[in-house]
Amino acid sequence: MAPKRLQAEWVRLWITSLADAGVERVVLSPGSRSTPLVLAVAEEPRFSVIDAIDERAAAYFALGQARVTHRPTLLICTSGTAGANYLPAVLEARHAGLPLLIVTADRPVELQGCGANQTIDQNDLYGGHVRAFFDLGSPEASPLALRALRRTAAQAVLATRFPLPGAVHCNLRLRKPLEPPLEEGPSEEALETEVDEILARTVPRPAIPEQVPARADLEALAARCRETEAGVVVCGPADLSHRALGPLVAELGRRTGFPILCDPASQLRRASLEAPGVVWADTFDALFHVADLRRRLRPRLVLQVGRAPTSGAWDRALGEMAAAGEAPEHWVLTDRGWQDPQSTVDRSLCTDLDPALRRLLEFLPEEGRSGAWTETWREAEAAGRSVVGEELAGEAGLSEGAVARGAVEALPAEGLLVAGNSLPIRQLDTWGGRGEHRVLSQRGTSGIEGLVAGAAGAASVSGDPTILLIGDVSFAHDLSGLVLARKLESPLALVVVQNRGGRIFEQLPVSRHPAAEGELHHWTTPPELDLAAAAAMVSIPFTRVESRAELDSALGSALAHHGVSLIEAVVPESGARARNRALWERLARWAER
Repeated sequence: MAPKRLQAEWVRLWITSLADAGVERVVLSPGSRSTPLVLAVAEEPRFSVIDAIDERAAAYFALGQARVTHRPTLLICTSGTAGANYLPAVLEARHAGLPLLIVTADRPVELQGCGANQTIDQNDLYGGHVRAFFDLGSPEASPLALRALRRTAAQAVLATRFPLPGAVHCNLRLRKPLEPPLEEGPSEEALETEVDEILARTVPRPAIPEQVPARADLEALAARCRETEAGVVVCGPADLSHRALGPLVAELGRRTGFPILCDPASQLRRASLEAPGVVWADTFDALFHVADLRRRLRPRLVLQVGRAPTSGAWDRALGEMAAAGEAPEHWVLTDRGWQDPQSTVDRSLCTDLDPALRRLLEFLPEEGRSGAWTETWREAEAAGRSVVGEELAGEAGLSEGAVARGAVEALPAEGLLVAGNSLPIRQLDTWGGRGEHRVLSQRGTSGIEGLVAGAAGAASVSGDPTILLIGDVSFAHDLSGLVLARKLESPLALVVVQNRGGRIFEQLPVSRHPAAEGELHHWTTPPELDLAAAAAMVSIPFTRVESRAELDSALGSALAHHGVSLIEAVVPESGARARNRALWERLARWAER
């Protein structure tokens, strides 16, 4: 007969092994079947633990932590539909390359397929969207099974980060009684001793190898850079680790003479990186909205570092060039996956970016290059920044662009700016300017769910002043995230741009289609929420602002407050569309001179 404490010791071995393998943070969601797991977590002093009622919000909170730490947070939930609520975050983890470790408590085999309450088939619950799945089965007392459980913990943690970061799912079947029995006999004492002996052994931690392209590939890329004047370096959304690449990318731009087109979430839009001989083309999205400038600034060589930019104008320009048979030669240096939305890439080198960039620079001339192409881009970028500044300075009230610029200017160096999807990230691109802050964005699958919870998770581990720039629809989609955010002790300003719905749809083709006339509300879906009441519901400070001065004051107060604050920034309903068009028209007039 198995010891009565087998289940409790099995779970203790599993949880302690996860801690030994490097897991430091846990997000628990309530339930009965997960009781043994929760008890084991509570007894592990190395864990930082937070409770989250809503599993979807819990998962995005964990992803927010992973965006800052680059380490997996452990998610634990009960059986049934609870684990299914993790799926959106599992998808984001896969496509954003974020580590995440999920442990779902499950019912035993004898309750499967017989109508037992709260019982579903949890094996392969997330299909191919996870990096690995481990069926932990039911507890066993054999020495091999116990040793294998500890080894599996190490494998699971490793699989969240290598060979590609993402979510890993572990399913554990647990039987009643879920609470460990209080009495102990000789068999229980022997089992406890055996588990202690296994835990005393070092948990295996395989080294993660470095990936670098072959010398011949980097030499070939360097040769194309030397031979081609009309080239660009393009950098898309990236995690915080790409921040360290800034000096290398700047030097790449200087040596090649290529302008650097960087996404607002690339970690590279920093004033400290600006230097003579380097053209940082922050306004390239606005520039490529002007037909004359698109023709004038058309590259013959694209060197993409990481993902493609969010910019729709850049994406359309690549598509137009390809359709016209004028696609530029396109090289990609990527640290994960295939990054080629327009199917225009000629060579893709999967590599660790830091060593690859360092070795690429060795094959480029140290004196750098600056010719007519570089000067054309320098003049266009100067015009773009000037027009953006003049447009902002001429505003009488508050606009999406002013809110984005205000958020950037309010953050101290190393502060966190979390950019919401749809309109906020695009307004940040056009109007945000440069700062020394760090940027987080949910661009893996670009969903609007979990943004509040994700920002709260990031702030919980960074401890730095944080601003979430989010639309009213995205905010309504994650009200449960407020319950997690109110637990914070570090400053988090939730800035909700109140424009009555998803105004990005006013800038999409559907807005001009006759069939949508008078029916655009089906896309914009104004939530009509009382944000003051939402703040009162969770007892957090609230401010409504309608001018840049009021916004600056509210942000100053929020970032000095220990905890979360909610700011409602009221802007004209269709202001973003009008402001963007005015900007593009001014750039078009400049191009005609």
